[in-house]
Amino acid sequence: MTLAPSRWLHRIKPGSVKNSIRLYAFPFAGGGASAFHPWAAAMDPRIELWAVRFPGRETRLREKPIADFAEALERLRDELVPHLTPPYALLGHSLGAVFAYALTRELQAAGPPGPLALIVAGARPPVHPAPSPRLAALADAEFVTALRDRYNGIPPAVLANTELLALVLPTLRADIAVYESYQHRVGPNLHCPVAAFGGDRDPLVSATDLAGWRDLVTGPLTTRIFPGDHFFLQADPSATARAAQEFLLSVA
Repeated sequence: MTLAPSRWLHRIKPGSVKNSIRLYAFPFAGGGASAFHPWAAAMDPRIELWAVRFPGRETRLREKPIADFAEALERLRDELVPHLTPPYALLGHSLGAVFAYALTRELQAAGPPGPLALIVAGARPPVHPAPSPRLAALADAEFVTALRDRYNGIPPAVLANTELLALVLPTLRADIAVYESYQHRVGPNLHCPVAAFGGDRDPLVSATDLAGWRDLVTGPLTTRIFPGDHFFLQADPSATARAAQEFLLSVA
C-alpha cells in the first residue's frame, strides 16, 4: 500500500541507487525544511535527504505551532513512523537534535529495525536543562532581544522588518516553549552509532558538551568541530553535508 504524502515531510533530494539511506533532518527552533536545501548539491547519491516541517512555517504557515514538547513528539512520531523505511538515519540541529534524540529512543524501544545512526548538531546532551533564564513567556521586545543575544539566530533582515518579525514570532516563541518544556527521562542508552557536531564559536555548546553525549550512548560516538557559531551547519553547508554523509556511509 502506498502511503499518502505527509505535510510533516519534505523530500529535498531523492537517492539514485537501490536501498539509499534515508536521512531525516530536523531543523533548529523557528526553522523549516528549507534550512537543509543547501545540502542537496553536496549530497551523495547513496543518501536520500528528507526534512521535517513542523506546523507554523513555510507551507504550514497558517497552522498553529505546537508549544509543548510531549505533544509535538507524539504527533511527529505518528506522522513519521509509517514513512521510516530502512535503512534510515535521523539528524537534528539544536532543538531538532532533541527531537531526533527523543524519537530515536522511542524507535529503539519499539524494536528493530531502528535508525541506522543519529547525528546531533549544535546541541548539549538533553540531560542538561534548558539555559536560564527561560525566554518563552517574555514580552515580545524582551523575547526578541534575549533570543538575539543568546542564539544570534534572527536574521538582520527579519529584525528590520516589523511585519515579517510579527509573522515569525509566534512560531519562534512556540519552539522556544517546546524546548523549555522538554523533560529528560532516564532510560536505556542509544545502541546506534551517534555523531555530535559543533561550532568552534558556539557560545552555547562546547566541545566538552559534545563529548558528554557519551553518557547517553552505548554504541560508537564520533565528535567533530566546524568553524562557526551556533548556526555553523548553515555557514558551510557543503562541508557539513559531506561530514554527515561520510559518517552515515562509514556505519552503513
